[in-house]
Amino acid sequence: MRLSDNALREIAENRVLSLWGALLSRHPDQLNRPHGADAELIPLAGTDRILATTIDTIAEEIALGFFESPETIGWMGATVSLSDLAAVGATPLGLVASVTLPRGSPPEFQAGIARGLEAACRAAGTFVLGGDTNSGDVAVITSAGIGTVHRDRVMTRVGCKPGDLVFATGPLGLGGAVSARALFELPPALFAESEFRPSARFREATVIARFASACIDTSDALIAALDQLGRLNGVGFDVDASLDVVVAPRALAVAKALNVDPLVLLAQHHGEFELVFTVPTTRIAAFDSATATAGFAPLRIGVVTAETPVLRFLADRPRTLDGARIRNLLDAVGGDVRAYLAALIELMRSA
Repeated sequence: MRLSDNALREIAENRVLSLWGALLSRHPDQLNRPHGADAELIPLAGTDRILATTIDTIAEEIALGFFESPETIGWMGATVSLSDLAAVGATPLGLVASVTLPRGSPPEFQAGIARGLEAACRAAGTFVLGGDTNSGDVAVITSAGIGTVHRDRVMTRVGCKPGDLVFATGPLGLGGAVSARALFELPPALFAESEFRPSARFREATVIARFASACIDTSDALIAALDQLGRLNGVGFDVDASLDVVVAPRALAVAKALNVDPLVLLAQHHGEFELVFTVPTTRIAAFDSATATAGFAPLRIGVVTAETPVLRFLADRPRTLDGARIRNLLDAVGGDVRAYLAALIELMRSA
């Protein structure tokens, strides 16, 4: 077992996924190793293209009231898969969706989900290709994303090295703010659900793919993303940018209203679907030129270190975080999301 395998197994979710991997046959041509990319990658025979596929479900977020509007449910149901395609540098061909509608819900509820799906896909320049509908006790939406990427532009989570600089496509923490807004019943004026419309970063990914050594999306928030990259690559991370820069203004306002450390919103397991990526210093000058030409201003947040899997936040109040403890905390409290958030707040106070 490699060092990275041992490090990966410290995380409960990784162990579950690894068990599935051991039970299922693997395509002999599949390019990404387990946990190694945001989408599954298969070469298309006779071409210079790679097929990228992914699937994800929105269920807990609906059940807990994070997303109440059918338009938000539809938008996020598309974005969870579209973002995975962007994280590997793919161009989307489309989505197929499976939607469970609550029994007795009015036609307008279905129409709202459809509008959200359509809006997210149109923002990404793609389409819902088809799917399936069911009825049940609560709304659930699953989408499968399909795309292709040139073999010279594919991005995975593996490849970053000490000294590489760490960037994000935008400020972070809005996913955490959405969940905190719902769980603590914050007033809509502070952060309304309708304001949370993260877009898959396809435009930015076309630039990033030319320079990045590794890439992952923040569907599980920043700390989990960096911790996973660290475990896969045998590296650590120093986040040296101030939290006032790293955390989105709306998320900072939520943290202030709750009187909690903004790191809580970067640590909880609901993210905002930005891309976090690393660029070797030898490519920085060309990267800066390309992003300026593209009108894209990436947010530099830190640097890759040789210490694994050490995650440090150095600005403001410097501290070293235990990534495994943070990521396993939901399981440790028996899956109770409210207890999890309370425990996470206390954990960050003592960090």
